Amino acid sequence: MSIMMYMLRHMKQSPYSPRPVPNNDMSNVVQRSSSSTDKPISPRMEEFKKKLREKTPIGKLDEITGKHPYQEKEPLQPWPDNKNPHTGEIGGPKGPEPTSL
Repeated sequence: MSIMMYMLRHMKQSPYSPRPVPNNDMSNVVQRSSSSTDKPISPRMEEFKKKLREKTPIGKLDEITGKHPYQEKEPLQPWPDNKNPHTGEIGGPKGPEPTSL
């Protein structure tokens, strides 16, 4: 930051100095946001919500299919005791070694 900008920001009457937010304005914002929930929902908004519910397949989203579409169809069985009997590797990949392919 240049010296000139530093001086402009720290002067009391400068247009570049940050303006403090009065506490009264913040309380009004909080009151306005909380009072909006007290209003009754308009008939148009209720109609929109009803149409939205009709178009959304809520039951479909709640279903748990059990398998992911990209999940392997025949996954490899884990090694006994989580140890590869050929290499002695613990917790390694199942099946043939990746370098042998």
